[in-house]
Amino acid sequence: MTVLTHSKMNRRRHTTAAMTAVVAAAISLAVPGAASAQAAPASTPNAPSLVNCGTTLPWLSPYEFGGRLHLNGGCFTLNRHVFLVVKYNNGTIAFKKWVFSKNHPNLAGGWVNTATGLKAPCAGPSNGYARGYDEATDRWSPRVPVTIGCVAFD
Repeated sequence: MTVLTHSKMNRRRHTTAAMTAVVAAAISLAVPGAASAQAAPASTPNAPSLVNCGTTLPWLSPYEFGGRLHLNGGCFTLNRHVFLVVKYNNGTIAFKKWVFSKNHPNLAGGWVNTATGLKAPCAGPSNGYARGYDEATDRWSPRVPVTIGCVAFD
């Protein structure tokens, strides 16, 4: 009669499966809201998962690159539509565009980045603002002051 022993391959497979379960449990405990996000019904229309953003509003940050105004933002719903708009303080739209939020390795939630085509930097006080609208959560980012309508003098 021979004694059957477990192979090293079988032991490795069981160890890997156990480690994977432990890591998944640790992540669900370490990430705030991760356990409750799994328990939430998938059909909740206006409450998609916002990775590490929680109740934080989406945000935008204008910047100048190549003489043009660009918009960069985060905490939008990942892989969903975002409406970006730049308006004068009187409500006139200077720029508008629908974009798709993407994953960014260093930012939470969905990330957006787009060129507006508006000249920048402009001298003087801000005469407008930029905002982003997350269609999935029906939330606007706060208004970010910008100076738009530059006139080039040669």
